[in-house]
Amino acid sequence: MSWIDILGYAASLLVAVALSMSSIARLRFLNLCGAAVFVIYGWLVGAYPVFVVNAYIVVINVIFLVKMQPGHSEAFELLALNRMENRYLQRFLDFHQADIHKFFPKFQADSFGDSHAVLILRDMLPVGLVICHQSDENTLTIALDYVIPSHRDFRCADYFYQSWNDVISCEGIERFIAHGEVSSHRSYLKKMGFEAEMNLGDDWFSRPATLPV
Repeated sequence: MSWIDILGYAASLLVAVALSMSSIARLRFLNLCGAAVFVIYGWLVGAYPVFVVNAYIVVINVIFLVKMQPGHSEAFELLALNRMENRYLQRFLDFHQADIHKFFPKFQADSFGDSHAVLILRDMLPVGLVICHQSDENTLTIALDYVIPSHRDFRCADYFYQSWNDVISCEGIERFIAHGEVSSHRSYLKKMGFEAEMNLGDDWFSRPATLPV
């Protein structure tokens, strides 16, 4: 087997792996890499239809990946739900229950009757949900901070933590606290500016309600 054959197999493998990604951003990035390798392969073996089609795929993926970066066009909005008994909220939680429990194993929706529930809309699609409650005069405790797999590029979370006070009316809030039950959630909290809060107990984290720009 020649190194050119290996190049072709590598391109095919990248495209196949891309199709297994639930995250749109990861899917497009890996598809971009696979198409780029196919461009090289097509040029080397003289398969110009392969070269042209995959060059086009590279360009399309680059355009969409650029649009996904912060500062580029996408319409974000927060929608506060007045009651935890809201039928759509309950359906959202039921539909995503298995995935939610990967990150929040102890989460039970019926134990947060007095909480604030906020849907994160992205181009008017409900892609995330935050449930929190005021635990003292200056603290909001995050019980659930969930984004559906296809939109986990941190932009939804960034938008919520920048704009939460547009839809949650709590005076004097200075910080958020959250419990990282699993390692992947703890990693996420650190990326979102949370720091370990040892006086609250193991795996508790906090961050200011407003971070400096």
